[in-house]
Amino acid sequence: MKTTTLLYPLLLTAILTSCKPAQNQGQQDALPELPTLLLEPQKTALSVEYPATLQGEQTVEIRSKVDGYVEQVYVNEGSTVRRGQPLFKIDANSYQQEVNSRKAAVLAAEANLETATIQSQRTAVLVERKIVNTFELTSARNTERVKRAELNQANADLSAAKSKLAYTNIVSPIDGVVGSLPYKIGSLVSSTSETALTTIANTKQIYAYFSLSQQQLASFLNKYDGQQVKDKFRNMPDVSLTLADGTVYAAKGKIETLSGVLNASTGAANFKAVFPNPEAKLWSGASAVLNIPTAVNDAILIPKSATFELQGKHFVFKVDAGNAVHNTPIDIMDAVTEKDYVVTSGVKSGDRIVTQGLENLKDGMKIKTTPSSAK
Repeated sequence: MKTTTLLYPLLLTAILTSCKPAQNQGQQDALPELPTLLLEPQKTALSVEYPATLQGEQTVEIRSKVDGYVEQVYVNEGSTVRRGQPLFKIDANSYQQEVNSRKAAVLAAEANLETATIQSQRTAVLVERKIVNTFELTSARNTERVKRAELNQANADLSAAKSKLAYTNIVSPIDGVVGSLPYKIGSLVSSTSETALTTIANTKQIYAYFSLSQQQLASFLNKYDGQQVKDKFRNMPDVSLTLADGTVYAAKGKIETLSGVLNASTGAANFKAVFPNPEAKLWSGASAVLNIPTAVNDAILIPKSATFELQGKHFVFKVDAGNAVHNTPIDIMDAVTEKDYVVTSGVKSGDRIVTQGLENLKDGMKIKTTPSSAK
């Protein structure tokens, strides 16, 4: 009986010991198996993206200098016009009447001056014959001067009336493309109207304006050779535009100028890049993204799909030596590729991160990893 009693504990210990590997194996099988990426430095070509606003070489607001009703609209939205081409006709009846009235005033002033001149000449003869005294001559000559001044004023009033009449015919001041036409035939317009009749944009060249903060400005310029800013511009690469629909504009542009004064409200420096626009595919007033190519020798690239955002910060799940994941904040460069971010801090070469299945992970959770390496 003693021998049998001693065998029971030994047998139970053997059974429990044999179950532990099976339990561990079951727990291991229950862990999710997720692909990971081993981070390695790479040489890569990147594109720094900046929001840009497009403006034509010239953009002119067309406004009426006189009050009146729109009588004719000679152009359509989006049509191309030449300098001096008629755009609008404002009702001119009242302005034509004013011109006629001013012409009559000029004729009356000319007649009065002629009468005053004759009277001055006659008085001069009478003074020579000592029939009247010199006071009469002085008075006559002063009257002549007044009538001449009245004629000059009448001519000035006539010129002003003719100018107002001319303003009823509105023509294009530049070659360009017509913008929207908010006023139709019969609309009342005024010299004080808030809305312009239209805009004319010369878009043979398009200017793309973008901004950099004071902190970004120095590091941006230091990338390029040259003692002066104009020398650095010559050494900058050609830039491209990504339009609002996601397409890349075919022609390349060049950064040409930097504003000499920082924006007082934002503290930003404004740059201008110039793009040719022979086919008028770019529109003044549109928005786009300016792409500046740059090269990085030792870039740590992370797929965008391997990151998630929380309160404006980017995170990844980093895998430790025990295959536990930890949500780790990272900092990224402005420069990006189509699919990747360039990391500046948070992870380093040799770290491993999870690339898929992030939505099912929690901090400290263990996983089974599928090893992979960077491309």
